[in-house]
Amino acid sequence: MFAVLRASIRPQFGAPENAVFIKTFSSKKSSSVVNGHYPKQSSTISYLINTCGLSSKDAFSISKKVTIKSPENSDLVLELLREYGFTDAYINRLIARWPNVLLSCPEKTLLPKLNFFHSIGVPLDVLAKKLSTYPLILHRSLENYLIPLYDYLKALVLTDERVVNVFKRAPKVFARGWEIPSNIALLRQRGIPESSIISLITNQPWIFLTGTEKFASFINRATEMGFDRSKVKFIHAVQVFATMSESTLKHKMEVYRRCGWSESDISLAFSKHPICMKYSEKKIMDNMDFLVNDCGFKPDDVARYPALLGLNLDKRMKPRFLVARVLNEKGLLKKKISAATLLKMPEEEFLKRYVVNYQEDVPELLEIYRRKLSVSEMGFSQQVIFK
Repeated sequence: MFAVLRASIRPQFGAPENAVFIKTFSSKKSSSVVNGHYPKQSSTISYLINTCGLSSKDAFSISKKVTIKSPENSDLVLELLREYGFTDAYINRLIARWPNVLLSCPEKTLLPKLNFFHSIGVPLDVLAKKLSTYPLILHRSLENYLIPLYDYLKALVLTDERVVNVFKRAPKVFARGWEIPSNIALLRQRGIPESSIISLITNQPWIFLTGTEKFASFINRATEMGFDRSKVKFIHAVQVFATMSESTLKHKMEVYRRCGWSESDISLAFSKHPICMKYSEKKIMDNMDFLVNDCGFKPDDVARYPALLGLNLDKRMKPRFLVARVLNEKGLLKKKISAATLLKMPEEEFLKRYVVNYQEDVPELLEIYRRKLSVSEMGFSQQVIFK
């Protein structure tokens, strides 16, 4: 009944770039509440169990918040949701978080909003997953909030694809994104390049939900630490301060100390690659162990190349190390390899220089790289080859 509409027929609504996003919370109570008491809910419970697929426990709990007086309308709501990619699990989650969705008008309240998000390129499975988790988005006025917010973001990040990325990474932005314009303005006032602003909101949009005063403190801290505002490292430092508590930062520093870093090593690594503080303790320990014990680094060497700690150990570093070890055993490497250069090298370049170029000499090299053959099976030594 409800055909999924295409992007080409999305209604166009004019909205100024800096439109004020209106908070549109509903103050109406559930229709099931009458003078503080709930009517008999047997039919509602039955509907929630038999039609919506909820457990009896969940159905009983939800029946205290909503009364299904018109099963026909609720049937149309469910039909519409399913056409827009909502699985039974997503529908159950949505109903649990927003029971009154079953009382909403599917054509006037839900369809325009679902169609709007689909029209800008949000995949249906993503749309269903995010809206079932953040149903407050569906409370928002399409004309007064969602479209003005979309227009503001589109003018900022320039493409629908990036706006969709914001939705995927932080759907909460579309529920309560009124802090965004003031935080964007603050970054511009502080001289942060537009490219850095776009990168931050596209990849870490939830940061912009922070209150402006607190957001300013992150910027001030990065400035006080000497980060250059014109460089992307400044934004990375802001990201670290915005997403990590002081106790977590102190813990990460202690992890690095246990790995052999001095205070100056920690400061150096953070200045070069602030994101190193966001890596998990396990990732730090595992990568440091590999770089020191297999690749021949000293702990303070790693501090000079902290980005290595963010590389995937099993999919990138170990396979490249195996290839280098084989080539070294075969005497095919004419000079020592810089581990930092080899490990950071783009995938295409690495394959060309160290796999394809030597396949005549070592036909099994690609299989070794893909970890289908182990070095030990071929009788190669465990010697350290990087210096």
